[in-house]
Amino acid sequence: MLKKIVWSENSIFNVKLSENLFTLAQMRCNHLMQFFDVSNEDGAWSGVDLNTVPELFSIYVAENKLKPILVEKIDESRVAPNLRPAPKLMLSLRIDGPGEFGADLIELSDTYSVDGKKIVKQKLSSQEDLDSIRRYELAGMVGDPNKIKGRLLRFFESGVNWDDSKYFIFKDIRPPHAIRN
Repeated sequence: MLKKIVWSENSIFNVKLSENLFTLAQMRCNHLMQFFDVSNEDGAWSGVDLNTVPELFSIYVAENKLKPILVEKIDESRVAPNLRPAPKLMLSLRIDGPGEFGADLIELSDTYSVDGKKIVKQKLSSQEDLDSIRRYELAGMVGDPNKIKGRLLRFFESGVNWDDSKYFIFKDIRPPHAIRN
């Protein structure tokens, strides 16, 4: 486990999910962290180019809360950072009244902030906008390492890439099908 985590854009971390399952995460701008569809059994990484690895998801994180799962900062000589643009479309929570929740599809600002965001589509509907709801991430900050770990474990064990927080907003939706076996 790392003693201290300092935000540094494009830093890459070894993420420990279990005794024999590790993956990679990369810090992007403004506390946005990307997680990738790559894993190994021993946490020894070399020769990986994240530009060629599919992204699983990008979320805002409270990096110091992730110390239990971030076990090592990895040098660029071992793993090349992803230089593709980080995704700018996300879901923004709406509170329309007591117990009435929804989401807008937004485009983040040029600095990857919700401040200055553009609304792409208001009031997404689980019937009409299911693909967007499944595809885009919520723009809120995630500070629980177990939530991230659980999501990644589910993906690597079942192929389902899904954020359970979406159930809070869209109570009638189900996770997507597995994208791999």
